[in-house]
This record gives sequence, C-alpha cells and structure tokens, in this order.
Amino acid sequence: MIAPRFAIAALGAVLYAQAPHAQTAAPGFAAASVKANTSGHNGMGNKFDPGMARWTNYPLSELIGDAYGLRNYQTFGWPEWLGSDKWDIDAATDGPTTYTQKHRMLQTLIEERFHLKFHREMRDLQGYSLVIAKGGPKLHEVKEGEAGAESAGINYNRGRIIARRTPMFQWLFFLSGELRCPFEDNTGLKGKYDFKLEWAPDEIQPNGGGEASADPNRPSIFAALQEQLGLKLEVKKFSVEMFVIDHVEKIPTAN
Repeated sequence: MIAPRFAIAALGAVLYAQAPHAQTAAPGFAAASVKANTSGHNGMGNKFDPGMARWTNYPLSELIGDAYGLRNYQTFGWPEWLGSDKWDIDAATDGPTTYTQKHRMLQTLIEERFHLKFHREMRDLQGYSLVIAKGGPKLHEVKEGEAGAESAGINYNRGRIIARRTPMFQWLFFLSGELRCPFEDNTGLKGKYDFKLEWAPDEIQPNGGGEASADPNRPSIFAALQEQLGLKLEVKKFSVEMFVIDHVEKIPTAN
C-alpha cells in the first residue's frame, strides 16, 4: 500500500534544554518479536491495542511505508526482496500509546533490527490534476439526510470502484496509489458523492498484473474517468520528497 500521508516525522537529534549536547533515545517498543512469515499467503493484517501492536504477513516495503508515512511513488531503487519477504511483528509498549507513537516505535524497530539507513531528496515527478471534463461531472452528490444513502467508503475490486459518500480528497488518495504518482484536486467539488467506475487495469498500476483481469474491453482509467464520471486528468509536474534507502539488511537482528 492511504488525506494523503505527506506529513513525515522529522528525524534527527532532539536536544535537552538543560544539556544542549545530550540526545534523547529514540522511542521504541518495550519488547518485540520479528519472525519470517512463510505461509505463502498474500493477505496482510494488523492490530493495535493501547499497549501492543501486531503486523502479520507484511513485507518490509509496506512496514517502511507505514512507519514513515510514505506513498508508493515516494520510493525508488529498493531491492526486490523488500516486497517479497514477509514478516510477522508482535510488539508491546511500556504503557498506553497512540497509533502515531506506535508507528514512530516501528521506525526504531526497523532501524535497529534491519539496520535501515536512508536519506531524503527532492525530485520532480509527473502527476495529474483532476479537473471537470467538458459536459460537467456525472457524480451523484449525497445530501444530508438523503433517504437510502449508504455508509461512507470505497469498495475496490480489480478494475471496479464503487464509492459511497466519498469526498474528492479521498478519491484522489486512491487514484494516487493506483497510478503511483501525485495528484491534486482542481474540480472545485466540495460535497460527498456516490459513483461507480469500471476500467481495464494495465501494467503500470500496482494491481494490474497477475490475476485474471476484469473485461479487457473496458476503457483505460483515463478514458473511464471522463466517460463515466465527467472528470479528466491533466498532466502536471510536482516536486516530491523521495525516500532513498542507503543500507538495509535482509536478515534482521535476532529477537
């Protein structure tokens, strides 16, 4: 594998006011087990309670993405095994912790167990601006108290999206992940919308290969957006902070 997760926790020294050259210890789990998952399954899962966190069948690429709040287009040059080797992590904290605190602890775990070292750099990437196509939008805006309106959410099946009570920022977050590039909303649409979109996935999309496809005669996602939703993608350049791995080890330090 998520408004977009561009807010990244800053790394580096945190100084005590009374001791300018002292450095605080990075927050970490009180105890953690890291084990290879050899089940051969593709499904991933996680569980968070106030004093624990669990990630099941996660590749390290996903763990790094979750820990540092990365979108898939912010990464490049990563070794192939980061996405193929799967891991189970069971971790406990010293006391109740928030979701954000657990992810900061996950950063520490990855850096200590897998000896991750990285740097960040800015790059210009091609992305898209979502605009209204000629003829106007073809979306149903859900009004407050509307009879029969269903609960909010996006139901995704390869090549098909059914969205309920979905704002544009949430839809763009999905598109950004689907096409692996940054997006911005220039539709001016401020409501929540019901819509269905069907298209033929292709190889540039993360869910485009491998499984039996939806009807290959469907249009591309670009044509489908215009024909079915009355929306259009226009190419735009973005300056994006990239996450570059300098060193990472395939075998983690023992528990």
